[in-house]
Amino acid sequence: MQHWFVYYKLDPQSARELAPRLRQLQSEAAAGEVQTRLMRRADEREGMVTLMEVYDGIAEPQAFEARLAAAVSRAGLPESLAAKRRLERFEDA
Repeated sequence: MQHWFVYYKLDPQSARELAPRLRQLQSEAAAGEVQTRLMRRADEREGMVTLMEVYDGIAEPQAFEARLAAAVSRAGLPESLAAKRRLERFEDA
């Protein structure tokens, strides 16, 4: 099983405005097979908020990668946000 963490920094207003779209994106990507969470760093740094999309229980990484990419595309996220997204992949040790 893999666990993916996608994180990026936004100004607080953008983070609030985008949260509903991000939750919808996660719901579409998960397709009932993956557990999701949307997290926010507890403290702001230099006036920026760090958001993290968490995807747990990924059994088929290639299939999930395609679903996530399609969900990101459909979400209509600003291009500047799409460029800031960073992905880290972990697996159970």
